[in-house]
Amino acid sequence: MLKDKNKYVYWTKFQKDTSPLLRRFLLAASGLFLIAAGLHIVPFFTQQGAVDYLFFTVDFSFAIILFLEFLLKNKVPLIIRVLSLISTTIFISILSYVRSGLLGSAEISLTFMIVSFYVFLPPIISLISSIIISLLPALFGGLIYFSWVRFPESLGLRNNNPREWIFNSVSLILFSVLTGFLIQRLRGKLIKNIVYLKESRSKILKSQKHIDKLAFYDSLTHLPNRYLFEKLIQNRISSGVSESFLLLINLKGLKVINALHGIGFGDQILTLTGCVLKLYTDERPDVLVASLGGDEFIFWIENSTKSKIEEAIVKFDFNNNELLSPDQLGHRLQYRVSGVQYPQDTNHLDEAIRKLSIAMNVAREGVLTKLVWFQTGMESKIEREQKLKNYLEKAINQKNFKIAYQEKVDIGSKQTVGLEALARWSLPEFGNISPEEFIPIITKSELIVPFGKCIFEKAISHIPKLLELYGNEIQISINISPIFFLYPNFNDYIIQYLSNHKINPKNIIFEITEDVFLDEIETIQKIVSELRSNGISVSLDDFGKGYSSLHYMQKIQFDELKIDKSFLDDIANSDRNFLLLESICHLADSLGLKTIAEGIENEEQLHRLKQTSCHVVQGYLYSRPQILFD
Repeated sequence: MLKDKNKYVYWTKFQKDTSPLLRRFLLAASGLFLIAAGLHIVPFFTQQGAVDYLFFTVDFSFAIILFLEFLLKNKVPLIIRVLSLISTTIFISILSYVRSGLLGSAEISLTFMIVSFYVFLPPIISLISSIIISLLPALFGGLIYFSWVRFPESLGLRNNNPREWIFNSVSLILFSVLTGFLIQRLRGKLIKNIVYLKESRSKILKSQKHIDKLAFYDSLTHLPNRYLFEKLIQNRISSGVSESFLLLINLKGLKVINALHGIGFGDQILTLTGCVLKLYTDERPDVLVASLGGDEFIFWIENSTKSKIEEAIVKFDFNNNELLSPDQLGHRLQYRVSGVQYPQDTNHLDEAIRKLSIAMNVAREGVLTKLVWFQTGMESKIEREQKLKNYLEKAINQKNFKIAYQEKVDIGSKQTVGLEALARWSLPEFGNISPEEFIPIITKSELIVPFGKCIFEKAISHIPKLLELYGNEIQISINISPIFFLYPNFNDYIIQYLSNHKINPKNIIFEITEDVFLDEIETIQKIVSELRSNGISVSLDDFGKGYSSLHYMQKIQFDELKIDKSFLDDIANSDRNFLLLESICHLADSLGLKTIAEGIENEEQLHRLKQTSCHVVQGYLYSRPQILFD
């Protein structure tokens, strides 16, 4: 059954492919009939011989009919065109036999017809038709045998011999069988080759499409990649676009998300982000978007202004999209945006991406999601950052940081009850470098874990001397970055290191900010609980700086609450700020937490603070950070 189906498919495809060939046959046959018609009336002009008006009329008529079929192309069904070609040839052959017997062109016409059968008809039909046509001379032989047809002696004695006609018929039958066998074999192979070539071409086209997709599109987001994006931009510029804007969007914290939830979850976020951006740009023909790989996306925006784009960025929020909503992802998606103007800032994509990256570094330093436009002065800042990054790598490897300690003072007893370890760094070329400058560089450069270990180990090495200076009850606060805190086997490393250096865990308190809380609350609970069970205290630093601290305080048991400086700056002059501070202190008391007020710099602040339940302060009023050990 399958074999028959394949044969049918081969024949159908071959029929389709031979239709143009049949049209050529019709044109050629029409031309030959026209020439034959002309030859029949040549005696009229030469005055030699008789004009054959019958053959002239027949040949000329057939020439016109076949030519009309040629002109009508596919409007005439294939079978009609084949039958018209066959019928004209048979008619001419019979007419030739009647007029000229075996001396005419009938035999040539019949052989032509036999070949045509095998070309244009299915195999069995063509074989039967060829044999029937081949019996035409035998039919004339029978007519001669019964003396129903006689030829004049001028045409030769062979024409009146039935055996000659039968031999002619047998010859045509042999010719039919042999020709049919050869043509069918050749045609079968030809059809298979045609089908194979078409299938191969189809596979090649599919492969080409797949290759093009790999070459021009990002596999995760299905957005155009940088190469295709550049080509699309060049097309826009060539079409007459004279001014536009390029934006770079960077998803924040994707590496931490991968660490917490696995790479597959991060890939899912990228895929969904690609869907959202594609839907957004599909509705806006003046906007192109592409993926630069990883967590970065680039936009090309035409027919707009800086103010309109800034307004659109404020309104646009991934988290408002149902695909990327916090409920859908279990995580609030954060991102940064930078921009350049074409051609004012750049006229080449590589240069644009470089300047977008420079502006993105500035955007990352901000707290809010807002658009940062490239400015010339940013380049020198980046050059400085790059130099500092290179120096930082060496400093971390060689432990070239110093630790400054700032005292925490009980405002009642005026005694130092704790110290905060603060990293300090200086270079001959740049002098003292502020932590506000080098800490962000460390974070962006993925050096935060080795840096965190470096500062922790350095502070631990000072503890024996600090205990001698301040007493055995003193607690040393060490800031732990979110990435270091969530680093695999963090607790094992800390506990083992303290044990190896014979340090009492009760002298250690880790300060963590709410940046560490990336919705993986169970992981944080486990880490904090294990630290506390081993005697290490945990403090929630910069309380109130963000918006989600209260939520996490319900879930996780801390030992200490450090109130952010922003709550204390104006407590001397603002009753509202003071009431907020007082409420925070009551909240901490109800949860059994110690409170630390950081950033106390004057007596007025201290006076108002004494009216609350917070009695431990840290600030320039009592102590500036000091490097106690080289």
